[in-house]
Amino acid sequence: MKRLLLALLMAALFPATVTAAAQRVLALTPHACEMLYAINAGAQLVGGVSFCDYPAEANNLPRIGSYERINVEAALRLKPDLAVAMSRNVVGVEMLEKMGVAIVISNPTGFETMFDDILKLGSLTGHSVEATKLVQNLRERLQKVRSLPRSEVPVFYEVWHDPMLTAGGPSFITDLIHEAGGRNVFADINVETPHVNVESVIRAKPELIVVPLEERSISDRRTFWERWLGKDKVRFAAINPDILHRPGPRLLDGLELLQKTLSAGDNP
Repeated sequence: MKRLLLALLMAALFPATVTAAAQRVLALTPHACEMLYAINAGAQLVGGVSFCDYPAEANNLPRIGSYERINVEAALRLKPDLAVAMSRNVVGVEMLEKMGVAIVISNPTGFETMFDDILKLGSLTGHSVEATKLVQNLRERLQKVRSLPRSEVPVFYEVWHDPMLTAGGPSFITDLIHEAGGRNVFADINVETPHVNVESVIRAKPELIVVPLEERSISDRRTFWERWLGKDKVRFAAINPDILHRPGPRLLDGLELLQKTLSAGDNP
């Protein structure tokens, strides 16, 4: 107990900062895990949270909680010098900081903030060159998508089906749909993930319904919506949610796939 109190006192007097390239890093959110591997900092990762599953080698990382709650004792056993979290409000993050672990917050709300976070992690881990090259490549891909003709296809994004949730105006998904050349039919709702009902979707007249592939069948959802909207009246796209919901490097994969789906036929 005396040692713990002494450690807390020292941490309060000398707050944790990153003065050299971090060598033992915790990824406390899946998108940060993907960023770190993408800039060639994977060898410095010593722990991750649930759903840190990309690339494949991330599955070998010791798990020290979820992106909502950290097991501080398990995390400290890994002797980290840096932890990347979505928020200081995540349970356990404040204690990690008090125990001398430098905390960096990464919660991108758009492409530019995602690029900024990649560059920041590159600087903190000694991989600035790799981070700069990655951001340059991602920017080029983004500009290419932006230069393509816009389809303005009205899109309904079915975040979940029971209860029925969609992406509202403040959502990152709405930005993706817009960047891909489409139009989110519920962009005027000033809630990130609002509840909607079948009647409101019918009134919105979407021409494309996007269904993230997680714990549901695209064929079942197709049957459901065709019953309400009419067969051959609407197209469907089933997309891996990880490339649309995680604000990391693979977001460009999701954007490019969404753009192709909007401008072409059905995505089976």
